[in-house]
Amino acid sequence: MEQNPVFPDNPPGKDVQVMITPQDFWNQRSHTYDQSSGSHYAEAYHKTVSNTLKYLKPEDNVLEFACGTGIVTLQVAPHVAHLRAIDISDQMAARAAAKVEAAGLENTLVTNTDLFDPCLEEGSYDAVLAYNVLCYVENPQQVFARIRSLLKPGGMFLSATDCLGNGITRERLRKFWKSHTGAMPYVAFYTMKTLEAEIARNGFTVLERENLFPAPPNLFVAARRED
Repeated sequence: MEQNPVFPDNPPGKDVQVMITPQDFWNQRSHTYDQSSGSHYAEAYHKTVSNTLKYLKPEDNVLEFACGTGIVTLQVAPHVAHLRAIDISDQMAARAAAKVEAAGLENTLVTNTDLFDPCLEEGSYDAVLAYNVLCYVENPQQVFARIRSLLKPGGMFLSATDCLGNGITRERLRKFWKSHTGAMPYVAFYTMKTLEAEIARNGFTVLERENLFPAPPNLFVAARRED
């Protein structure tokens, strides 16, 4: 899921603009993520967990895609049979794993793993969670297809995503500039409507949606795999 490291429209004779890789970007962010985003979005994370638990059962086998530092991981894990949390950032995964170990969550495994790694068995998960990651996915059709394939028939896809296409916010302008100058990887500018439509047209039935944050909107979506 890495970006092409070179802007294709670089004029001849000009310095090549090199983009930071997703792994490097999130490794850098891992050091301050809990103090910055975790604190700023604390209420949205609380609502995310509350909404998530409505759709999970004690016997469920769950995959969390892009677990970050484990903010949601630690709160969801006690309510399911097994949770596999993955992240492409080795430093994010390491921080989440340290929290899991400190909490004594023996049913939870955190690894530095890509969503497309063959170690993830198709049709084996009751639910896939994807929080604050879909707006950084450059190939959504492939990602949604992979998530759908990992779910059991009728399995749940639960997500929360910043919808940067709604309104002119400071966060929207900041991420637009940074993604176009190579300071951060690809960013998608979904509106709440276009994000829900994207999920629906990729093999899911949307059961619930809720905006968890004022600006930019952070849209929680609960969707069931169509069979």
